[in-house]
Amino acid sequence: MRRYSEIDLGLLLLRLGFAALLIGFHGWTRLFRAFNLVVHHQAWPFVGVVQRLGFPYPSVFAVLSALSESVAVAFLAAGLYTRPAALVIAFNMTVAVYNEASKGDSYELPTLYLLIAIALVVTGPGRMSVGAPRSSEIDRRG
Repeated sequence: MRRYSEIDLGLLLLRLGFAALLIGFHGWTRLFRAFNLVVHHQAWPFVGVVQRLGFPYPSVFAVLSALSESVAVAFLAAGLYTRPAALVIAFNMTVAVYNEASKGDSYELPTLYLLIAIALVVTGPGRMSVGAPRSSEIDRRG
């Protein structure tokens, strides 16, 4: 029988809330725009932002950013490959913090996303996740 702690429940709520906010406010929109860039060759102003930041192949890095804010976040929400997904998101948010700060804009929101991503890199997903050890492993660990 699986036993979950308050920490496991807290990590589940953190992962799901983080994912809902990041995908809902940023990820899906960027993913669809990236899709339109790749498939329909539609212009995407975000590519210019990435180019201004000095990344080589700005279209590729813009698409990778969109995947970070959608696919990686979906993995994180499920608790599957949580630490690598959170690391990818943390890198993306580090760039977002730098971008906002360099423009003189508020960087509070990307900093909060960055902090949560780093916390999930450190903690992992908790036991209430797709990638959690099976019940026999949990029983042995206590």
